[in-house]
Amino acid sequence: MRLFLLIGQSNMAGRGPLEEPDVNAEPEKNIYKLDDNGGWLNAKEPVHNDKPKLVGVGPGLTFARTVLGTLSGEKIGLIPCAVGGTKIERWVPGGDLYERAVARARLALESGQLSGILWAQGESDSELAADAAVYKDRLFSLITSLRKELDAEEVPFVAAKLGGFIRPEEYPYTGQINGALESAATVFDRFFLAASAGLIHKGDYLHYNAASAKELGRRMAEGWLNLQ
Repeated sequence: MRLFLLIGQSNMAGRGPLEEPDVNAEPEKNIYKLDDNGGWLNAKEPVHNDKPKLVGVGPGLTFARTVLGTLSGEKIGLIPCAVGGTKIERWVPGGDLYERAVARARLALESGQLSGILWAQGESDSELAADAAVYKDRLFSLITSLRKELDAEEVPFVAAKLGGFIRPEEYPYTGQINGALESAATVFDRFFLAASAGLIHKGDYLHYNAASAKELGRRMAEGWLNLQ
């Protein structure tokens, strides 16, 4: 089984409104997700369960469907670890969410091989200058350490730019965060940065609506495929 680690904050976890056809869709036959108890379930929306009252459609399942469509006779396992409203300080070595992601990934590795790491995060670090100033160093630490700990030096790392609809008066350092992500794309091998141009928020100028979350998943999948 090909495994994909999903990390970041709410736009990775998914906040797109759950509507038809996702609400009553049958679980996927060849796409699985690691549940909170460490077991495998056939995946359907929502993939994450970080905040049960808020969680919705994210990019992960569409990413998996897109990738699976190019493979023959394979299965995909998603390892959902994203948590809404989190700063990158919790995703660097020693941070609680970093350690949890590593532990869940290692558990999942008993069932397959790690084929990709997906990252969508940065909104929470774009509010304050102090957070934005250290974002690039923390991002580089995350990428380097995660690949090393999971013996994944050659595993593709696919990140997403922050949405272009974010209000600068509320998140004034969005450009600096996107700049750090762009810098990572020039420094690290097998790194792809998915564009957010044209994607639409769900009315809050912060979270993707369901259609845009799915489109982001497709873009991230295309980036992963280009790294093969």
